[in-house]
Amino acid sequence: MTVAQLLEALKDMPADAVVVLEGDGAFARLARINFEKSPMAGLPDEVVLSTDAEE
Repeated sequence: MTVAQLLEALKDMPADAVVVLEGDGAFARLARINFEKSPMAGLPDEVVLSTDAEE
C-alpha cells in the first residue's frame, strides 16, 4: 500500500477514530510514524508505522 492509497482509505473515516494495528492476534494503538529514505537507488522509500510497546 502506498501513502496515497492509505490516505484515500482513511479520508472517509471519522476524524476522532483511534488507529490500531493488528499483529500476533492482538491489536495495538499506533504510536509513531517514521519516514525511512531508501539507501539504494531504485528501491522505494518507506513509511514505518509503530505501536506502543506497552500495549
